[in-house]
Amino acid sequence: MSRRRLPYLTHHGKPYPRQDEHTRIDPADGTVRVYEHSFRRLLDGERAPSVFLVRAPGPRDGSGSLVACTPEECRRWMRAAVAYVTAVDGVTAELSAAHRRAASVPWRREFAARRAFAGWEATRQRYEEAMREAAEAYEPVGHAIREAVRAAEERAAASARERVRQAEEARLRRARLAERTVWGWSVVTEPRGTAVYVLRHDVPPAEAPASALPQDSPGVDLPGPRRALKELALPDVLWDAAALAETERELADVGFGRWWRDQFYEDHRTFT
Repeated sequence: MSRRRLPYLTHHGKPYPRQDEHTRIDPADGTVRVYEHSFRRLLDGERAPSVFLVRAPGPRDGSGSLVACTPEECRRWMRAAVAYVTAVDGVTAELSAAHRRAASVPWRREFAARRAFAGWEATRQRYEEAMREAAEAYEPVGHAIREAVRAAEERAAASARERVRQAEEARLRRARLAERTVWGWSVVTEPRGTAVYVLRHDVPPAEAPASALPQDSPGVDLPGPRRALKELALPDVLWDAAALAETERELADVGFGRWWRDQFYEDHRTFT
């Protein structure tokens, strides 16, 4: 028998990290984390059907997929994976041993070589059948897990789209609020000197300074008082508390200071 008739066996490795059917995994909030693990067949080097490692959710480390799973499903997934891997590891060890025996027999020992080669051929056929049977037995569970992963990815994508939609709606709402011509201002005299009092014409003032003349100020959009404040260049700015409170209520998801910074890239009190 010539060694050239023996195929090269690719590196197999372990198709599944150490885990047995007695390992207990409890879903947290109805979810587990699954990791798809693929391995190569010995004879042709092609990838065999993947097996899924099941772990408790744990930290969101960015690997694996967080999928919905009941305790019963989790145990079924793990039992199927262990059965699949046990079958694959067993027949793989047989094939490797048969390959070593056939390769180690001197070709001059014709009878021993024929017997070793016959054993190799029988083991190779058994390997193909066992791999096929193991993959077919695992396929329903593998399919169920892949469907769970697909559903989880679809939910995550839908959630991401919803966050983008909400963020865009919030941005448009803030833009519309900034365009309303409801703002006004008045130069007032305070004990510390002259200041600018900023208000909203559509909101009753909280505690307007006695010297304020808001009726003399035209209604402008949000950039209006900013331009006026820049031009007046007065050291103090008094924002009407009721105007700020009503604006924050309308903004709903962001404070006035953050809104001003998003609009003008500066602080609304110091303008820096």
